[in-house]
Amino acid sequence: MSAMPDEIVITTGARLHFGFFAHRPLVGSTTARTNAASAGGLLDPTNYGGVGLMIASPGFVLAASRSDRDRIACPDKPTSGHPLTSSSADSTSQFDVTSRRVAHLVEQYRRSCPSVRQPPACSIEVRQIIPPHCGLGSGTQLAMAVAQVLALFSADGQADATTLARRVARGKRSAIGIHGFARGGFLVDGGKCSKDEIGRLVARADVPGNWRFLLVAPADSSATGLSGQEEIDALERLPQMPLSLTERLCRLALLELLPALGDANIERFGEALFEFGRSVGEYFRPVQGDAYADPRMADLADWLRRQGVRGVAQTSWGPTIAVCCGDRKQAESLQDRILTDGRWKHCQTQIASPLNTGAAIQL
Repeated sequence: MSAMPDEIVITTGARLHFGFFAHRPLVGSTTARTNAASAGGLLDPTNYGGVGLMIASPGFVLAASRSDRDRIACPDKPTSGHPLTSSSADSTSQFDVTSRRVAHLVEQYRRSCPSVRQPPACSIEVRQIIPPHCGLGSGTQLAMAVAQVLALFSADGQADATTLARRVARGKRSAIGIHGFARGGFLVDGGKCSKDEIGRLVARADVPGNWRFLLVAPADSSATGLSGQEEIDALERLPQMPLSLTERLCRLALLELLPALGDANIERFGEALFEFGRSVGEYFRPVQGDAYADPRMADLADWLRRQGVRGVAQTSWGPTIAVCCGDRKQAESLQDRILTDGRWKHCQTQIASPLNTGAAIQL
């Protein structure tokens, strides 16, 4: 960059993640190499990996400017930009938590950044948030946005996504949100061979722009997905993922999901998405209780499938489920059917567009 900016506004999307390819694989074994080859030869039997995609909303909006000292600010009446937030009180609390997270990320970035590339003091205002622990990748999108702001204010403005992620300690498992922040679209994370590696992006494709994703979550704010130490403990309790399952998931990603996107074939994509998510969910059953984290969302997924809706999948640890729809009209019709049914009329819903670009940066 020829000159460092005085003000920056970054707008992110949110991340949908449909599951890992592997967990505790037998890396280097003959059987593992054979299974990987039979899945198409593009994915080694590395740990984690998986598939996901970026949606345009909800998202973080961060505005930053140079300052005499580091400051973190929030508006007096914050809005989440996201109906999956249950009340204004919850929204305000989420902004308070987000402010503390931003302060921690700034400190973390400064500790890990080379001294010659230290950013100057700045003021960061959080204008819009992704609610935490809903399966939408809020932690990574916030961390990447903060890291990008600080890099742009320093002599490190061209740092790539993996460099930024390391400076704010992201990528310990999935890298979908890291690559999604930079590029958007549907992403295939090839996983990692070592603990400190960030998952490799092995394939990326645009999602048809007219498609929509209907997000549905339980109404009560207590329904949240696993995170933090609970997530770590849950993964420790899980057995090694069977190699046969890794093979099936790789085949679905490479031979079904990606070709379906290329052909804009929503029925083929939806069926493969459901099978991928359900297969991973069955593996996670011992730690989340069922193939879906929330029993109400499990019932809804079964009902949707009986109604002929193909593309239904939980995102990350839930509780949010995402339903792939051919266009906004179809998404709105399905949303109305869900909210007028007595069983799910109190669910929170949002219709989101696919995001095929990286986070928007205004200087």
